[in-house]
Formats: sequence, structure tokens, C-alpha cells
Amino acid sequence: MISKWRNWFGGRRGGVFFLLLGIGIIGIFIALELRLPSAAQLQTVTGRVDWTYDSRGAMYFAARTTPQQFVVHVKGDADGRLRAALRSATRLYPVTVRFDPRQTNHPGFLPGDFHVAYGVSVGGKDVTSLDDVRASYRRDNLVALAMGLVFMLLGAQRLYIYRD
Repeated sequence: MISKWRNWFGGRRGGVFFLLLGIGIIGIFIALELRLPSAAQLQTVTGRVDWTYDSRGAMYFAARTTPQQFVVHVKGDADGRLRAALRSATRLYPVTVRFDPRQTNHPGFLPGDFHVAYGVSVGGKDVTSLDDVRASYRRDNLVALAMGLVFMLLGAQRLYIYRD
């Protein structure tokens, strides 16, 4: 039974499988890159942070003067500076948030819609910008690109070796 599976992965079918897997993973990389907004698509809101909620992969917060609620994902705040600044700014300093109004999250444990924050300044000082967030996401997404290329090359090699 094991030799049957070994032949499947080592033969022409395995080559097609790995080639298609690589193409799919590269497609995921492209979709993730296209999902990041441009600077012209972002809206800006200023207000004082009313509350924050830390979860495992994100920090949720809301400003008193705006109906929108916001989320900062771990990928967008790799060093933790933004979350620390928002915690310290609660009800003290005005916060300016840049977000894409078309992208919302709906966590099951908090009520309402949350917009992804792509740029935040606290008390007039920039904590993170769109370029910082984009760089954090791109660094993680490049892993998908590398994996996709490896699988494509592996599949192409097997198709070349087992051509009939």
C-alpha cells in the first residue's frame, strides 16, 4: 500500500499535483498582495480611544467621536509599538486612524464591524504608516511565494523526469 502512494507522489500524477499546488499558492500570494489598499483608498478619522480589547492575533479599539470600530492585526504591528501606543493613549491623546472603509471584519466575540487600521498616529506622532503595514504583510506573504515556487519547480521536475 505504501509503495502505491510513493509511486503516486513520485510519478507523473505527483508532478501535476505539485505543479498545480505551486500555482495555487502563488495565486494566494497575488490575492493577498492585491488586497492591500492604496493610499488614495484610505479614509482618515480622528478621536480619542474609548476602549481597547486585546486578543491573540489582533487588537480591537474604538474612538469616542466616530461610529467606526477598528482592528490592528498582528501582521500589521509586528513589533507591538502600535498596540502599546493605543493602550497608553486610551482617553488621553487624540488618535488618527487611516482605514479602508470597504474592508471590514466581523469577530464573533465582539459586536459590530471592525475596519482594518492601515495607519495610526497618536497625539500627532505617527506610530505606523501604510508603508510599515504593507512591509509587514509583504514579509509574511513572501513565504507563500517561495513555497509556491518550490512546489512549481518540484512539479515541473517530476513532469520532466516522468514524461512519456
